[in-house]
Amino acid sequence: MRKIIMDKFKKHPLSMFGDFRKVFAGRVISAIGDKFFAIAIAWWVVSSGDENSKMHLGLLMAVNVVPVILFGPFLGTLVDRSNKRMTMLIADAFRMIFVLSLATIMFTGNLNLVILYGLCFLVSMFGPMFEASVSSSLLRLTSKESLASAAALDSSVMQISNVFGSALGSICIAIIGVAGAFFFDSITYALSFVIIYMVKTNLAPVVEAESNYWGEFKKGIHYIVKNRPIFSLMLTFAAFNFFVGPILILIPMIVKFTLNESVTWLAIFETFFAFGACSIAVIMSFRKKHGNIYIMFFGSLMLMGLSFLGLYFTGDKYLITLLLLSAGCAIGTGNALALTLFQHAVDEEMKGRFFSVLTTICYAVLPFTFMLNGFLAEQISIKFSILMNSLAIIALSFIVLIIPRIKSEVNSQ
Repeated sequence: MRKIIMDKFKKHPLSMFGDFRKVFAGRVISAIGDKFFAIAIAWWVVSSGDENSKMHLGLLMAVNVVPVILFGPFLGTLVDRSNKRMTMLIADAFRMIFVLSLATIMFTGNLNLVILYGLCFLVSMFGPMFEASVSSSLLRLTSKESLASAAALDSSVMQISNVFGSALGSICIAIIGVAGAFFFDSITYALSFVIIYMVKTNLAPVVEAESNYWGEFKKGIHYIVKNRPIFSLMLTFAAFNFFVGPILILIPMIVKFTLNESVTWLAIFETFFAFGACSIAVIMSFRKKHGNIYIMFFGSLMLMGLSFLGLYFTGDKYLITLLLLSAGCAIGTGNALALTLFQHAVDEEMKGRFFSVLTTICYAVLPFTFMLNGFLAEQISIKFSILMNSLAIIALSFIVLIIPRIKSEVNSQ
């Protein structure tokens, strides 16, 4: 048994490919800082004493995704035409500068909502560039045989970082304050920059440098829209995001306004939610092939909806923790399956454009759902918002069973 386990680890992408290991480590480190940043922002807003704090939290989360919508598709084409290692370094450098500026302003006591909105917008501008660069580099950082495992592991980055970020977030805020959490975030981007700088794999563009930018941009959009199975799954993924995304603002609201608890319970809830997603994605990274991905995707959506629905019926902290763990497992499964299928189905030279458009579409729904759920929580109740989203997720799960199928070696038809 020990020999079998050791063989599994030896054949895992993290063991086999040093540069993939570096990129993965860089992403995890910077994402841990991102989680500190997100928790600090949410807690600063809901603890501000403003009578419209729920609405402000929804608006702030919306501001964070607007740059993805505005610049995402264009950055994808830029990534396909550029050295992806360089675009990762540029994204890390600018995010470090903007977050450090935010920490400095807060230390001086001059931070207000307008400045916070503006700097969050600037930080978010470079997120799509970094994500598209990584997603479109997985095959060159690993191999075709290891791509499914690499994609599943890559999908776990945010959840892995959330586990550590959430667990340590409350401690960080308690010891060094919200401004210290922002400063910590800037350090993580600097560490990520150093690690990515050490990558040696050639990540030069597949597209010829002299090719027309707008021609390549249109070609990418045409490729996505005309490929009905890929486009259908992409739209389903985005719709799923519309009803799952509000969990990011509902968890802080549940802690502060329903349970009247401290930031410690916010960290506990976030940690268990992230741990569920993280553990499933890591387990799936040891599998090179899957069964029928669409049936499994349907099951993950149904589990997410039912777990979310359970939050409507309970106010017990420990039961909420278990429900969030279950919801995290469901999200981890769904994300890993869909991203694995996309990695195998999308042409290599199109991946930068594809993943930037995927990110844009998924994020495009978030401002609307954050503002809608902030409004519903403010004007009706937090529980009503939970009920609406959970029922929608359950209904959406059945759509997965009827959309056109992507044929892939990782998906048994």
